[in-house]
Amino acid sequence: MKPFIIIVLLFSVVFYIRAEASNIGGVPADAKKFYEDADGLPYFSEMDSYYNYRLTMNYLTRGIMGDTLVDGKPYDLHSYYPPGRPVDYPPLIVYVTSAAYRVLNFFGDFSLKEVAFWMGAFIGSLCVIPAYLFVRRITNDYGGFAAALIVGLVPTYVAHTYAGFFDTDMFNFVLPLFVFWFFTEGMLASSMRGKVGYALAAAVSILVFSAAWVGYIFYLAVLIVFVAAYLVISRYILGEKPEGEFEGKLDWLIHQRELFPLLILLIAGGVLVGVFGGFSSLAGAVGGLIGATQIQATAQTTAYPNVYVSVSELQVPEFITTGAGNIFLPGQNTIVGGVGGLLVFILGVLGVGALVWKYRQPEVVVEESENRPRAGKKSKFMRKKRAAVASEEMRHRYLLYAVLMAVWLIMSGYAVTKGSRFIPTFAMPLGLSAGIFTGFLVEYLRVRFTTTSSLALIVFVAAVAMVMPFGVSVAVKLLAGVLAAGFIYSVKKPEIRAPFMMVLVVLAAVAPSVSGAHSITTSVAPGTDDGMWNSMQWVKKNTSRDTVVMSWWDFGHLFAVAADRPVTFDGGSQNTPRAYWIGKALTTSNETLSRGILTMLSTSGDLAYETLDNYTDDSGKTAEILTATLGLPREEARAVMTGRYGLSDKEADSVLRYSHPAKPKPFVLVLSSDMLGKAPWWTYFGTWDFKKKTGSRYGYYPSLASSKPQVVNNTTVIQTVNTMVDQNNVLGTIIEKKANTTNATIAVGNNMTVQKINPHRLTIIEGDLLVKNEVVDSDAQLSLIVIGSGNQYTTIIMNRELEDSVFTKLFLMGGFNQTSFKFLHQEPGVLLWTAA
Repeated sequence: MKPFIIIVLLFSVVFYIRAEASNIGGVPADAKKFYEDADGLPYFSEMDSYYNYRLTMNYLTRGIMGDTLVDGKPYDLHSYYPPGRPVDYPPLIVYVTSAAYRVLNFFGDFSLKEVAFWMGAFIGSLCVIPAYLFVRRITNDYGGFAAALIVGLVPTYVAHTYAGFFDTDMFNFVLPLFVFWFFTEGMLASSMRGKVGYALAAAVSILVFSAAWVGYIFYLAVLIVFVAAYLVISRYILGEKPEGEFEGKLDWLIHQRELFPLLILLIAGGVLVGVFGGFSSLAGAVGGLIGATQIQATAQTTAYPNVYVSVSELQVPEFITTGAGNIFLPGQNTIVGGVGGLLVFILGVLGVGALVWKYRQPEVVVEESENRPRAGKKSKFMRKKRAAVASEEMRHRYLLYAVLMAVWLIMSGYAVTKGSRFIPTFAMPLGLSAGIFTGFLVEYLRVRFTTTSSLALIVFVAAVAMVMPFGVSVAVKLLAGVLAAGFIYSVKKPEIRAPFMMVLVVLAAVAPSVSGAHSITTSVAPGTDDGMWNSMQWVKKNTSRDTVVMSWWDFGHLFAVAADRPVTFDGGSQNTPRAYWIGKALTTSNETLSRGILTMLSTSGDLAYETLDNYTDDSGKTAEILTATLGLPREEARAVMTGRYGLSDKEADSVLRYSHPAKPKPFVLVLSSDMLGKAPWWTYFGTWDFKKKTGSRYGYYPSLASSKPQVVNNTTVIQTVNTMVDQNNVLGTIIEKKANTTNATIAVGNNMTVQKINPHRLTIIEGDLLVKNEVVDSDAQLSLIVIGSGNQYTTIIMNRELEDSVFTKLFLMGGFNQTSFKFLHQEPGVLLWTAA
């Protein structure tokens, strides 16, 4: 029962930490209701969760993951409208969640959203089972315990598997760990039944994993390279040869303890994946593996901008930074921080070295039967022989694990150089290796607990305690570590001291992972709020079914669920030409052009520029022609196409059919406060230069905090902080009110000195009145908007290029002085517009 009890304990710990996210500790207590739905459940933490939720809802209600069937395959009419797109998506998350929903509702009344909310935390926590069993096989329960906690609480994995994060990442640890555990058990099995059984179990795990993530093929590649490397090292470098004679090639193959399980895995796995997923999917998976190595090289291979350059998970991470002030727990966007901290990284590297050391100096394993009294020289000879055999078997295991860990670490480490999204892939073998080292260390200290090792233990525990971010002083942490280790050292009875010592070592090894994961889940904030959700509910109740919802791509999946309306742009279709056109519609100061772009996209999708590309054979020229004509009436646009750009009448009419549709679809343009912070990206795509293959980044800097009003020489002065320029200076605003006159300037400086800078354009809104809107300094690069009521002011500093943008006019200026768009509805932080 001991392993079972340990597994239950491990699961409970990691699940409890993930469950903490349900308290949304990143939101102030008095604002939590704003981030919870009508049933009191927090909104999902990111938008892909809503896509997975919608597919699951479709599956439960329609029996397919899409909205309809096209050529017998599910098709999604909500995403990338028009025309929609096929649901070519790993189905495991839908199948598992649907099954859990049905089972749970036998025992109670649970909504699908509740089940989905908790699914990531539950599945993600299951990874402790194979992690514990995998490492326990080569070390002991202490090593397995440490490995399970370190792997189960990898920061970059926890950040995608806590309560409220409903995405396919939940399977990316538990399934490959089962594959590796089953496969190694097959290699170590002594019977043919065991070899075949474990290899088939690994093949079934591969099948299940293939339904969760196309990247499953990477782990098959690791196993193939591992077996090849092991055979080269063991047989050609170390000179180990299989013993015995074989009756033919088949008998030889069956007795190859490394090749035989791999062959079964590849054949059975290939057949299973081919039968259930289609044999073409195997070729696609291999192609995806090759393509993953080219992510950075192909960051820009088309004329249109590649949105993936804005995705943080595809940026190459730094190895380590100490900006957070704690070298053991740096930011998740670094390699060391993403795997759990410097201690985990060091222990993981040492784990491979420890396996090599154990291989070179194996301990003789004595069977229990050796301690039983037996007579005769023959019995003594047999006991020695069994010990020798056991020793060679352990050497084999140590070498096998050492090569596996080294190959796995090297290949996953290379993957990290292609983007930070692969940090969890690297963290998995590193955490296992850290557990292996911890298990060996515990055993070593138990057997050889000397004064020197005691002092080393005290230093180790004290150092770990000192860097733990538990909110107390370094001195208290250091004292706690020294006292804990000193207590164990002071215990005189080995039978008491050893267990305490071993537990302390394990706790010290896993403390950074536990602390880091806990800090993540206690600071979670949902990815949306009542403002956005209620806006979409308004759209659902007050617009026709053919209304198209449009915005920047981030909230597309949420729009499709909450409004039940098709969207043009979402997280599954962001890397398309629509990024350029939506960005241009927001960035341009030409309102009719913006409306024309949105009308084109909502009605005909990509057909206008795809048709025009056939005539120009130049996407840059196509964009130029459409930019010049989309803001014009149809006949004027036709004249420009034929007169200025030389299109024939037939060609122009073919394009105008899609760019200026006769029956445009109604659309809703969603503008929200989060788009202020995302402006550098949508302006970058919207200002794309097709010749230079680059764009310009412009930004908004809204006020973060305001100081209390101060009266100086009969003038009320209010200061706001908008953003940090560097570590010593901030960018802010100084508002001065005297009598009925309000003025404002931009300020750069610190508490000691402040430099006032006149804005290019100053716009001041008092209540509902526009009291000032004028150019102050024609040479200035920044403009300023001040919105106030009484002495409460919000200020927005922006690049001057954005002062007349459509986004500024509609979101910040409330549609002032424009006639192309009509206001529909407003919620906190959200404005809805449509074509006038």
